[in-house]
Amino acid sequence: TLQYYEEHEERMFYKTYRDKGLLIGSGPIEAAHRSVLQSRMKLSGQKWSIKGVNAIANLRCLYKSNAWDILEKFVNAAA
Repeated sequence: TLQYYEEHEERMFYKTYRDKGLLIGSGPIEAAHRSVLQSRMKLSGQKWSIKGVNAIANLRCLYKSNAWDILEKFVNAAA
């Protein structure tokens, strides 16, 4: 409603975000969830523990964001 926009106007910087080329809708996040997580974790016959799902989610995010070198540095530092 209009009241919501009036009460939260100070948090709405949509033009600034668009001018910087940033995405402001939920669509890109929903698509990333499908392509990064669901495509790997919803395969037939899979069951996940909370610990396992968190570990794979973190690895998938690193892999899909081309930040695999972060994990490599962490593993090498621990070795």
